[in-house]
Amino acid sequence: MRLNNLIKNMPFVNIKGSRDLEVTGITKDSRAVGEGYMFFATGKSGTYIDDALKRGAKAIVTDKEPDSPFECVITVEDVAASLGEAASTFYGFPSKQMHVAGITGTNGKTTTTYLVESVLMNAGKKAGVIGTISYRYGGKALKADNTTPGAAETHSLLRDMHLAGVAFVVMEVSSHALDQKRVEGVDFDIGIFTNLTHDHLDYHGDIESYKGAKRLLFEYYLKKSAKEQKFAILNIDDPSTRDIVVAAPTRTLSYSTKGYADAHLLGYSETINGLELDVSLLGKKISLASPMIGVFNASNILAACLYSHITGIPYDNIEKGIKSLEGVPGRLERIKNPKSFSVFVDYAHTPDALGNVLALLNRLKKGRLILVFGCGGDRDKGKRPIMGKIAAHLADLTIITSDNPRTEDPQNIIQDIIYGFHNTPFKVIEDRKEAINKAIKAAQDDDVVLVAGKGHEDYQLVGDKVLHFSDREVIEEVLNVAP
Repeated sequence: MRLNNLIKNMPFVNIKGSRDLEVTGITKDSRAVGEGYMFFATGKSGTYIDDALKRGAKAIVTDKEPDSPFECVITVEDVAASLGEAASTFYGFPSKQMHVAGITGTNGKTTTTYLVESVLMNAGKKAGVIGTISYRYGGKALKADNTTPGAAETHSLLRDMHLAGVAFVVMEVSSHALDQKRVEGVDFDIGIFTNLTHDHLDYHGDIESYKGAKRLLFEYYLKKSAKEQKFAILNIDDPSTRDIVVAAPTRTLSYSTKGYADAHLLGYSETINGLELDVSLLGKKISLASPMIGVFNASNILAACLYSHITGIPYDNIEKGIKSLEGVPGRLERIKNPKSFSVFVDYAHTPDALGNVLALLNRLKKGRLILVFGCGGDRDKGKRPIMGKIAAHLADLTIITSDNPRTEDPQNIIQDIIYGFHNTPFKVIEDRKEAINKAIKAAQDDDVVLVAGKGHEDYQLVGDKVLHFSDREVIEEVLNVAP
C-alpha cells in the first residue's frame, strides 16, 4: 500500500520525506520489521528505532523526530492511536465488514465469548473469537499471547477472519488493551460490560482508573464506531454500571440475576451437575439448561442471550447453544474422574472471583471444600491478604502454594496471603504439584477439591523462566485418568 494512502486520515503534526513509498507492513515491534515496513515508536524507543532501520523500515511514525535517516518521518501526537487507525487501513478495514462485539469486565469475559460462540455455531453462523485462551476461527485455534492482541495484530487477525468467511466476531477487550489503544480503529457493533472488581491495580493504580479504562469501550470506542446500529449490553447488578455513559444513537440493554432488566431471571435451580434457568428475554419467557454451575454463570448466559437476540438468533438456537457448551477451559472446569468426590480447576485470581466460586461450591457440596491456591508475583500485592481471608472463611481446608511467582520469592507471596488467615488452620506447600497431590489424596467421599488461580494456563512463570505446568494435567496424573 502506498504511504500516501495509508496516512490519508492520520492527524500528523509534521511529515518529512517521500510520501510515495510502498509500505509492505506495519508494526511497533522492531523484531517484526521487514524490508519496506512502517515502524511506530515513541521517543523513548531509541535502540528499537535503530534496530527497525537496520531491518529495513522505510518510514517511521513517532512523537519525537529521530536522528536516524528514514525515507519518511511522520510526527504525531499519539503513536498508539495512529498505529490502530493505520493498521485498520492497511488491512482493508476488516471490522467494518463483520459484526464485532467487545466484552470487557473483570470476570466473565471468557465464558461469555464461549457462550456466544456456541450459540452462533449452533445457528450455523461463522464465528471468530479473540480471547484469553485462544484466537479461534475457521476450525483453527491459535494460542493467545494476550487477551487482546496489539493493534496491528488485532487488525491482521480480523482481516484473516474476514478472508475465512467469518461474519461475527466476539472479542475480549481487557482494561490494558483499552488503556493502550490496542483496539483503536476497530468499529464495534456491540459492547458488553460484565462487572468490575479488585484487579490490575498494579497497572492502573486505583479502582477509579481501572473503571475509567473499562468505560472507554462504551464512551470512546463504541461511540466513535461507524456502525449504523450499536448496542451496549450492561450488567446492572454491578454498581459500576451507573458510571458508564452511553451516548445516542447507541441503544442500551440491561441484564440482571437479581431484579428486573431486559434479560433477567424468573427462577433457577442449581446442583453440582448444572443450572436450570427460566429467563425473561425482552418479555418472552424461555427455559435454559446448562452443564455449567453457578449463578454468576447465569449472568454470563443472560449477556449471551441479549447478544443473540440483537443478532437475530432464533430462540431454539439460543437454547441449544447454551445447553451444548459443557464448560470453558479453566473456568470452573470439572475434571471428570471415577472417584466419589469432585475436582474443579478455576482461573479465579481475584478476591471477588475466588469468593464467588468458593461460595458457590459451599452451597453445592455435601462433604468438605478443599482449596489449593496462591497469588502471582510482581502483581497487585494488596489482594493477597484479602484472598487469604476469603479462603479462611469459605474453605474447610486450604493449602497455600505457589502460583506464578515471577521474580518474587514465593515464600514472601505466601506470607502475604497468610496475613489474611488470623488463626484459621491452613497448610503451606510451596511446590504446586505436591500441593495438588496432597489435596486430592486428602479428599474423601462427597468432598469438593478446587485448584484455583491458573485455570487454563499450561505454564508457570518462575524467575525469568517459563516452565510447562498445567493444573489439569497434574490432577489427571494424580487421579490416573486419561486426558
